[in-house]
Amino acid sequence: MLRKWILVLFPLLVCGCEAQAQMRIVSLNIATRHGPRLLDAIRNQPELRKADILLLQEVVDSPRDHVTDQIASVLDLHGEFASAFQANREYAEGLAILSRYPLRQTELIRLPITNLHIGTTPRIALVSTVEAPLGRIRVINTHLDDRLNDADEPRQLAPVWEVASRFKGACVIGGDFNTSNIWWGIHLFPVPGLQHQRAEVRREMAEHGFATPLGSGPATYHLPGLKLDWIYLRGLQAADSGVTPIRFSDHNSVWITVRAQPKSAAGKE
Repeated sequence: MLRKWILVLFPLLVCGCEAQAQMRIVSLNIATRHGPRLLDAIRNQPELRKADILLLQEVVDSPRDHVTDQIASVLDLHGEFASAFQANREYAEGLAILSRYPLRQTELIRLPITNLHIGTTPRIALVSTVEAPLGRIRVINTHLDDRLNDADEPRQLAPVWEVASRFKGACVIGGDFNTSNIWWGIHLFPVPGLQHQRAEVRREMAEHGFATPLGSGPATYHLPGLKLDWIYLRGLQAADSGVTPIRFSDHNSVWITVRAQPKSAAGKE
């Protein structure tokens, strides 16, 4: 009799555990930091150690100093790096995706260049598929220009939408979007409050089926009120989210704990 009940209940318990399976997705601009102090700081940051998927911006790399590999080793994660531009004679600067689970089909997407007159640099998106317990998740990490106006955001995001639309499963878009709510005269002269880049990006994301629980709460940059960093989800359900203060960068990390979207909700997409 006991054996019969075990055979009946065990599949139900397994299904219930799978339904409640969760993952932590984290995004952080590390402000070109590198070296032993960075690695020690990451090692001692509990919130970063919880990351199952970690999106990093302003990552540097050189033939002698592979920062992504070093961070991946500290956190015991898989890692992929892509260079956006050569920052100086030694280092290239770019993006990294790190994952507790294997990364597949990684590609680099070049974004349209905006002439900022001063400080113009190429921008990219780094794309990879994570073979996660929740299923295959397409992850897109990006870092948009600062000093963009509302009309420029859709143009720079256009290649991201093209990539996201080709993948029909769960998808995550995260990174530093530089949503500063400042209007820029000829991309050089700031006038605060004349535009709402956060709302513009949120509207763009919603049009393509993406949403975020991030919004209220602490700033993501080390100046009051500046929310530059975001994670948007499609085909995943947010269970929790927040902003974690980071001392070794000029940005704080943003994170979302996700679980599989209920089949009824997924079927409505």
